[in-house]
Amino acid sequence: MAAFFANVLDKFLSPAFLEGVRKKFHYDEIQALEFQAVAEEMLPLMREEAFWERRVSFGEKKHQSEAYSVIHEQVVMSLGNGVDCLQERYSERELLSQSYMIEVLASELLLQGYAAYNHYIKENTDWHVARYHFLGSEEDFPLEMLPDLLKELTPLITCNSAFCMLPKKSVAFIAELTQDDKVQCRGICAGCNNLDCSNRMEDGGLVQKRFSLMADMPLTYGYGRIFGLV
Repeated sequence: MAAFFANVLDKFLSPAFLEGVRKKFHYDEIQALEFQAVAEEMLPLMREEAFWERRVSFGEKKHQSEAYSVIHEQVVMSLGNGVDCLQERYSERELLSQSYMIEVLASELLLQGYAAYNHYIKENTDWHVARYHFLGSEEDFPLEMLPDLLKELTPLITCNSAFCMLPKKSVAFIAELTQDDKVQCRGICAGCNNLDCSNRMEDGGLVQKRFSLMADMPLTYGYGRIFGLV
């Protein structure tokens, strides 16, 4: 198990990151200080608990006489239980705006984790990322793989019968690695046909549209369940 990417965490409180997230999710300028205060509470928790783990799962050969042309890695990243507990404390005090802020800040930090993973693989191995595969988005990688993947990688992340991971601010994926310089990763959403995914980065992303409408507004029961607030 490795600590979460230090270069990503080091920029978490930077004006560039905080302002980028604030504007992306349409928070007003008057909320900037509140936004920063939430981030300042999150950072020490993540420095203590956030981590990632990787494991080569299998490789594919073009011909028996050739070296592996593609390998697949199982990867997990998590921001730890502390961030979940902080979000629950906000929710218990009915500070829903701050709770939303944790959600968007954590999501953006995990998104930066993908780029950091790409860089790590390129700098520390003879491979580079060709594409990402997310469980449940492709026939070859069904969501039912998740429990076994987590068991093989770490005891610190679990999932329930509905495949919801704990800690909640966690991601799991299969990275396809290659040594072919002509094949480069075009982004985590490339090749994914799930246009309704709340984390989709193309076409503006539904998560952005939802948060722009929900900030400082009461949640329906359904959205409350999504964000773990009820």
